Amino acid sequence: MESPHEQDVLFAGGFICGWDDDSNSPRTATTTGVSRRQARRNASCLHPPDTPDEMDSSASEASYSGDEADLTDTTEYAPVGSICDIHNLYQSKDRDGLWVKELPQDLPPPSETSESNQYALVARHKRCYDGRRNLKLHSIFVQSNHLKNFLAGVLEGYSGLTLTLNRVKFHEPFRPFVQRWERLLKARSEVADPEIKAHVDLLYRLLKEELGSTIAQKEDLLKNGVITYEFLDLIFEPGDLVFSNVEGHPRAFIFNSGEFENDSYSPKFYMSCQYIGLRGQKFSYMSTFLKIPWFEGTLAITSLPVFPFAYHKEQSTIKAALIARGALWETYKGYHYKQYDGPINVDYLYGAVELHLKGRIVIDAESYNTFTRAASTSGVGEVLFDELDDEKRMLATSTLLGYALKNKRWTTFQLDGVKDIVWDDRAFDSLVLPHSEHNMKRLILALTRSQSKGGVSFDDVITGKGRGMIFLLRGPPGVGKTLTAESVAEVMRVPLYVLSAADLGITASQLEDKMKRTLELIPRWGAVLLLDEADVFMEARDSTDLERNELVAIFLRLLEYYEGILFLTTNRAENIDPAFESRIHVSIRFPDLNHASRRQIWKQFIGQANMERFSDDQLERISEVNLNGRQIKNVIRTAHLLAHDEGSPLNFEYVETVLNLRVPGDGCL
Repeated sequence: MESPHEQDVLFAGGFICGWDDDSNSPRTATTTGVSRRQARRNASCLHPPDTPDEMDSSASEASYSGDEADLTDTTEYAPVGSICDIHNLYQSKDRDGLWVKELPQDLPPPSETSESNQYALVARHKRCYDGRRNLKLHSIFVQSNHLKNFLAGVLEGYSGLTLTLNRVKFHEPFRPFVQRWERLLKARSEVADPEIKAHVDLLYRLLKEELGSTIAQKEDLLKNGVITYEFLDLIFEPGDLVFSNVEGHPRAFIFNSGEFENDSYSPKFYMSCQYIGLRGQKFSYMSTFLKIPWFEGTLAITSLPVFPFAYHKEQSTIKAALIARGALWETYKGYHYKQYDGPINVDYLYGAVELHLKGRIVIDAESYNTFTRAASTSGVGEVLFDELDDEKRMLATSTLLGYALKNKRWTTFQLDGVKDIVWDDRAFDSLVLPHSEHNMKRLILALTRSQSKGGVSFDDVITGKGRGMIFLLRGPPGVGKTLTAESVAEVMRVPLYVLSAADLGITASQLEDKMKRTLELIPRWGAVLLLDEADVFMEARDSTDLERNELVAIFLRLLEYYEGILFLTTNRAENIDPAFESRIHVSIRFPDLNHASRRQIWKQFIGQANMERFSDDQLERISEVNLNGRQIKNVIRTAHLLAHDEGSPLNFEYVETVLNLRVPGDGCL
């Protein structure tokens, strides 16, 4: 859009401007209309009349008053776009540049009428203030069918152009012609028909005069493999493949359009691009923006943050690598439970922060889009694909969408950080349960496996109720409640989705919303759900606390319709609401660890490789210390760090040193 000071009145200068074939200099003739006889001559691509005498004299006296021009004009005009000439228009300034509702008294006649429709080209000119010329080309309207057919070949595949329109408009800075100049020259040299050649030459001369300097500068820059900031838009053509490194990973995009943002503090060239991403269970073109900051002088094209793929020095190598990565990325459609070691971006109050994550993840783009704000992210149109070819694999993103189980966050993962999980097959066997519950491990494993396979279907009286398997693990901290749920998930090889009271909120609406979303997600992943320290939602109801009663009621109702495996842990079993007893299938009480249990836990954490450095007497001594399982783990971890710092293997002396650092009565390390 033109700026306010350029919103000037366009008027017809009353000239037909052509070129003398010998001198290549412009020549003009005053006119307001062309007779049919003269039009036939011009339609045959003869030069337009050189003098006003050859015009229809009656046409020169036609008057104009707004829309009445076409109603009163009886002049017969040539077919649209048939006269091989340019109809020139010029822009002038009004007095104040304001819009008014009164019709100006000095309104000039319309500049584009049936007269202008006769010409192959309509060229609009406006004043120029660069000190080198008085006028510059504002826009071109192509009306000649010969030219439209010619340009259809030259500009084939150039997005944003429809060359079948009656009038095709090109606006400064005429990027399509600058970018396809070599192709235009080649196509021009191949035109054999004299009539078509005359129309093509007309356009060529107009463009050459206006763009010659720009084209010469561009060619000089490209010959040297460099570019200036001002010429960036001339090396990116819509539909081109472009290359960029995004967060250290090579990426390919399709360039759509570019625009200079002339911010006085940080000017930049913004680029609208496309890539292939996942939209639910299907692939789709997605939109993104890349940018090139302002720079002074010239830069090598390949040193730009984004540059045309055609300039890459190792095109075949990088193309093969991108296709291979895209093929791997394609296999992660749907749900996948994996190990991850790499960066993630986490949104905090003041923006995104990059963190390093090493842990289990769930890759699930469909759920990511459902449970995050990204659900509203728009793709490009509605073009969806079930599979990708190599061309689209090359455009695939390098990231995967999913959930970080450790951080409890939806985020993006780098493809090269995703690995297969190395399962700990000894996790369940090494689980230490109370001696009185020695058959409980077998029961837990049998129930959870049967539930996950769906081998036994048993409904409540009301369909859909009572299909889940709910375990209550009760006891003091550090006795193995959480580890039990972790071990079950490990042996079943499914995700463990952990929630605490803090994650579920403190109001009834927060609890219901979070639980509904969770209970919708867990069956999709086949995950085990652990609600850690769920006391606040299970505590016996009190007639004086209506708000908490509502929380308990909602929690009870949601449990009735849960269809998966759920572990509830509590430190205050004596305060549980009686209504939960009928919802819980298995209840396990974990007492404080006794000497034998502590000894077994010490042996597991010390590990087989280090046990030879611990005598039975030393193992007995540390087992006498009244610690829970979590505290024993922390002692071993601290002792390991101390031994590593001194370059020695773990032994009893390091463990004893850490134990002696405990503050008496503190109860923790």
